[in-house]
Amino acid sequence: MRAIYPAILSAALLFTIFTPGAQAQPAGPRDTNRTVYSFSFSPIYQFESDFGQGGSFSVQRYGFKFDTSTPVANSLRAGISLGYEFDKYHFSGTTAFAGADPWNDIHRVSAGLPVSYRMTDGWSLFISPQVEWYGESGVANWKDALGYGAIFAVSYRVSPGLTLGAGAGVFSRMEETKGFPYIAVDWKITEELRLNNPFRTSPSGPAGLELSYRLSDRWEVAAGGAYRSFRFRLDNSGVAPNGIGEVESTVGYARLTYRMGRDFKLDLYGGAAFNGKMRIAGSNGKELGSDDFKTAPLMALALTLQL
Repeated sequence: MRAIYPAILSAALLFTIFTPGAQAQPAGPRDTNRTVYSFSFSPIYQFESDFGQGGSFSVQRYGFKFDTSTPVANSLRAGISLGYEFDKYHFSGTTAFAGADPWNDIHRVSAGLPVSYRMTDGWSLFISPQVEWYGESGVANWKDALGYGAIFAVSYRVSPGLTLGAGAGVFSRMEETKGFPYIAVDWKITEELRLNNPFRTSPSGPAGLELSYRLSDRWEVAAGGAYRSFRFRLDNSGVAPNGIGEVESTVGYARLTYRMGRDFKLDLYGGAAFNGKMRIAGSNGKELGSDDFKTAPLMALALTLQL
């Protein structure tokens, strides 16, 4: 569910978002008139990848999410989205960042308040303000790692099997404020085949673009991807004291899902992060160094309980 900036997944298909506010999944048909609770845990391992200027790195990520959504009125739902992620980086022989490891353990805590309103049978409105803390262990001033913003969107149900939406987001994070548009799609091509922006946790995070195929009531396969960018505050004793770290890449994956009953599911992922780049900036946001990294295989799983 992460400090993530907007990206283009496919210029011909859609613009999309990667923000913690996107983590709150809309209620399904059976959830329209009841409060829904969702808990998830997702470990992700990105294997070792070489830097262009020498050295290598790998990263382990562990994400925990809690989402709830409840009907406030006949056409209005509101919820809370809470998340925590721990990223542990392992560097070896890096040369591009003053010959030192650029950072070590990174933490992210986020909270959002997603609200959806059905204006008519076809039109719906979505808004999600959110705040986050994203920084390395030992950040000198906790306020320096704070970020905040909001997403706004309007969607239209074109047909029973197709919903399209458009909106914008504005976020302020660590010496940088960005605004961006996005387009979302949920297209049920057949009873088994679907193209949409998934809300589940995955190696590419929530949202993105995914094509899924339901094999049976219990089994599903899918493939998807997205462009991702992480931006976080560094501690006051490293290569760039109180500086900013950033990692970006394009992630592609395949997914196999097994549903253990109506409320519990297991997702298994295999994929890769490619076109990657790592940067370090000073406390004022000015870039101090950067290096590209080669394609990195990754694997992940996600356990989700919805009540």
